[in-house]
Amino acid sequence: MSGTVGCLLIHGFAGDINDVLPLAKALREVGYQVECPTLEGHGTTRREMARSTRKDWLRSAEEGYKRLSMRSDKIVIIGFSMGGLLAFHLTTRYPVELLITINTPYKYWDVKEAMNYLREDFPTHSRRYIRSIGRIPISSMLEFRRLLSETKPLLGQIKTPYLLLQAKRDDTVHAISAQLLATSVDKSASPQITWYEHSNHMLLHGPDKEAAIAHILTALKERFPDSPVSV
Repeated sequence: MSGTVGCLLIHGFAGDINDVLPLAKALREVGYQVECPTLEGHGTTRREMARSTRKDWLRSAEEGYKRLSMRSDKIVIIGFSMGGLLAFHLTTRYPVELLITINTPYKYWDVKEAMNYLREDFPTHSRRYIRSIGRIPISSMLEFRRLLSETKPLLGQIKTPYLLLQAKRDDTVHAISAQLLATSVDKSASPQITWYEHSNHMLLHGPDKEAAIAHILTALKERFPDSPVSV
């Protein structure tokens, strides 16, 4: 297992592994070990979502880390949206070689971008927002807010090399979040932001998907030039 690099992919709030599936497939295809845990209460029913808490979500991510560590020497954590918040927590607790967040919130819900999307295609986007509101319990929203509040004080402890991917047209997370996160972590993390002009919150399913995946694969190859993969 010498030199094996494992990638822990953590999906977003009220989502499931589909959030990060295109990236997971690309990583597996070139030979990285990949773990994509489903956070407790997610991917099932509204009732199950309501029963789960931020501590349950963190435990799910932590269990994924432990499973991956059994077959990897070096671990990269990639968190999408709320998954990035959980990634910060894990990075303060366990060895992590590289931290990557994708559209992770510091400020949540960009109303201006949401309205822009509604104006462009009201039938499509209005249904998406209404479905989201209908399937997310209020208790879960409060748990998310608590997680966000609890994560911010940890950011100064992040010294792991850190890459941020942020869509400029993100209709869920304020794009300025990337800058706020980058300035909040320890300077030794050398945070690097890459912006994507054309995508909304679901970056790994949007028009910049291939560019975002290529950027991550390149970053991993540069960070681990001797890892046994076929990039």
